[in-house]
Amino acid sequence: MFGLLLTLPLLLVGLAAQRLVVEAHTLLPVERLREQIQFDWVLILSLCGAAAVGGVGLAVLVVYSLLPPSRRAIAGGDGSHRIEVHGRAELKQLSASVNELAVAVNDWQCQLMERAGLDAMTGVALRSRFSSAADLRLHQLAGARALMLCLDVDRLKRVNNVLGFEAGDSLILGVAQRLLQLQADGALCGRLAGGTFVALLPLAADAGWQQAVAGLHATLNRKHQWRGQALDLTVSIGAALCPEHGHRAEVLVQRAEQAMFEAKRLRTDAALYSPKPEADRLSHLSLLSELEQAIVQGQLRQVLQPKVRLRDRRITGAEALVRWHHPQRGWLPPSEFVPFAEETGRIRQITHWMLEQAVMTLGAWCAQGRELVIAVNISTLDLQDGRLPGRIESMLARAGVPPHLLQLELTETGLMASSQDPIHVMHSLCSVGVRLSIDDFGTGQSSLAYLQRLPVHELKVERGFVDGVDKDVKRQELLNSIIMLGHGLGLAVTAEGVETSAELEVLQRLGCDLVQGFFIAKPMEAARFDALYQAPQGEHARIG
Repeated sequence: MFGLLLTLPLLLVGLAAQRLVVEAHTLLPVERLREQIQFDWVLILSLCGAAAVGGVGLAVLVVYSLLPPSRRAIAGGDGSHRIEVHGRAELKQLSASVNELAVAVNDWQCQLMERAGLDAMTGVALRSRFSSAADLRLHQLAGARALMLCLDVDRLKRVNNVLGFEAGDSLILGVAQRLLQLQADGALCGRLAGGTFVALLPLAADAGWQQAVAGLHATLNRKHQWRGQALDLTVSIGAALCPEHGHRAEVLVQRAEQAMFEAKRLRTDAALYSPKPEADRLSHLSLLSELEQAIVQGQLRQVLQPKVRLRDRRITGAEALVRWHHPQRGWLPPSEFVPFAEETGRIRQITHWMLEQAVMTLGAWCAQGRELVIAVNISTLDLQDGRLPGRIESMLARAGVPPHLLQLELTETGLMASSQDPIHVMHSLCSVGVRLSIDDFGTGQSSLAYLQRLPVHELKVERGFVDGVDKDVKRQELLNSIIMLGHGLGLAVTAEGVETSAELEVLQRLGCDLVQGFFIAKPMEAARFDALYQAPQGEHARIG
């Protein structure tokens, strides 16, 4: 039948050609000959199309006659069906081959499904597969207690940086192998990412989570051998309890992970989930989202804490501090939002606002003939901004403020933790004419060689050295050494956190230049500062 369908158009083409030859010899008119040629071509193309459609239809008919529903299921990807072997030898051989192919495809699909839920490097279940298995296990426990643990390999990043990623991967494999051994005792384990793993352990009704975590530490915290080197393998563990902290696996994993982060922060081996840190984090996230709006709507306030020169007990300036008057939460201290603003980079917005307010205040003082200094704290992120000196110079120029009346305070810890060398920006700030101060001196780890490179004008001694200095001879000697060091480098020395007259007397005896603290005055609004400055104990009289 196929031969007939294919040869029919060829016969018609031959007849048409013969006809054209005959008519050409009879000298038909040209127009008639052209019309006849067009008609014959249309007829030929129509017949060819009909033959093609018929061939396709016949092929489909043959396939469906050979494949009953079970066979079509195999063609659709369902490898569980098999073709019944019957009929002629050729069909039997074809059916057997298709069955063998279906078996191979089905086995390969099962292997792929098995591998899809496992981590390629460790063979441990990935998060989605672990959560499904853990939910099933929790359901089987029927309300019995269980312990969800989140484990993170300590110092993994340092190992990767020093020894390379092969060493870090070796540590990860070591943890995975030891966790897989626990599955024989009924535990489930999985890998979240990097060196972070999770494990679900059944817990006896009278057992404490600390005992289970201690046993896990004993199993995991061992020396790990890599290419002849003994590497310290330790993990930080966060724990969450079922049913106390949740019934679903994903909820327990999240809370165990939060507890692990808390253990990292506190530098402890393990921590149990607590809702308070989570509530604090949610509160801080909410505050950060509202911070930009607070700046625009004028919710921030700048307060001033007076600084007194001990030589003559006169107010010479103030440190500018930020407060937030939240419309719902009331007054918020800097500790509620500044640390998290630094983590997210939004501290730059606060710094810019603080500088603008300080320069505005200095401009008003200069117009009144006062030459007082305002100190503003700037963060490590601010020091990494090469455009900061130019912006400060523009602010001062617009307000007509001499640059030496603005002082920038940088924490010693922040200078040491900076990912970029801040000295270049500090020199640029000095070239503008502003003064620089190292705040909280003595709490960081800066060397004297590094300190002498810094273009600073003042050291601020941290409150811990001042507290109770009148009662501790050793602390007096230490404080005296810091003051002598500062003076030896040509720097002024300020002591902060002065709260008693006895502390003030010791500082004056040791030669400290400036002091500030609650004994002098608490942070206050600019109007109250003006009143204090103009009062008898202000510029023209003595404090204390």
